Amino acid sequence: MKKTSLLVCFLLVLGVVLVAGCLGNDNNSTNDTTVTAPPDPIEAPTDAAMYRGNVTNISVANDTTIITLEQVRGTNFGAAAMKFAFTDASRANIDIGSLTVGRYVEVYYGVPLGGSAPDPADIIVANLLYDANFIVYNGEIISATNSATTGFVGNLEVKLENNTTMIFNCNDDTQFYINISDLTAGTQVNILGNYVVQTSEPPQNTAFEIRSFAE
Repeated sequence: MKKTSLLVCFLLVLGVVLVAGCLGNDNNSTNDTTVTAPPDPIEAPTDAAMYRGNVTNISVANDTTIITLEQVRGTNFGAAAMKFAFTDASRANIDIGSLTVGRYVEVYYGVPLGGSAPDPADIIVANLLYDANFIVYNGEIISATNSATTGFVGNLEVKLENNTTMIFNCNDDTQFYINISDLTAGTQVNILGNYVVQTSEPPQNTAFEIRSFAE
């Protein structure tokens, strides 16, 4: 009888522990979605070339840090991957030593007149951005609403690659690297958007840059 009572007590305690553990995992999963905002970006010279990509390699040679960036799906900034070197003249919105593989980085670099970028190219400005999966969107335009007589000010309803729909609001600050006349239903687009998404139905976002989707 005592053994039976002890077994029942043990099972009850075990059940409480398991339930508490499940609740704890739910709370931790919420905390895991917290994203630290990157520092404010540094403005770069208007005549500098720009490249964005995920860091795939970091190396140091002769006190020079060299990073390899690989552009993400839908974007086209030239080569699929490029190497960049931090020099004494480079400016960055983060401590170079804290940069890790997998982070999404924007770099500005110089290209000789009439020539191609050296390998590695010297960094003029480097900005750490939000991770690409939070700010880079690919999808097909469902509809476009334009309230401007010239240019485009309005919104794009886009079916994203995960089959969800999102509204992208475009204003005077939105940069278009695509013909305005191509902003029609069926066009595949690549959008640099805001990390913050409005929880409406469908959700809404602010479009900072719009390009044609690049295979």
